[in-house]
Amino acid sequence: MTVQVLAITSDLFLQSRITEVSKSLGASAKLVTTEEDLLRQANSNHPNLVILDLTASEYDPFSCAQKLKAMASSPKILGIFPHIRADLKLKAEKVMIDYIVPNSGFLKTLKSLLEKEVRTR
Repeated sequence: MTVQVLAITSDLFLQSRITEVSKSLGASAKLVTTEEDLLRQANSNHPNLVILDLTASEYDPFSCAQKLKAMASSPKILGIFPHIRADLKLKAEKVMIDYIVPNSGFLKTLKSLLEKEVRTR
């Protein structure tokens, strides 16, 4: 079974990096831009990892995290934030986001998490 990544972002650079890293490790990436699509895809596809941009203004990443955590087969959640916004890290910890990393460490963390998932399959 293929490792599945689901990400919600309208940032084209971030979308391309997620797709690139996922494909390079044999995982599939699904990109959405709305909370509704995120929850629908998470319910139907049961991704291994969901990526949330904690600075998003188009959706509430913390509400999304809570809804994802309430699902029967809850995925792991990776939240990314600018290192100068420690307040976002604290909010993410409160809603039990699994991995909270600054933007500067995002790609390294994503690669590491996906390598681990692929190895255990």
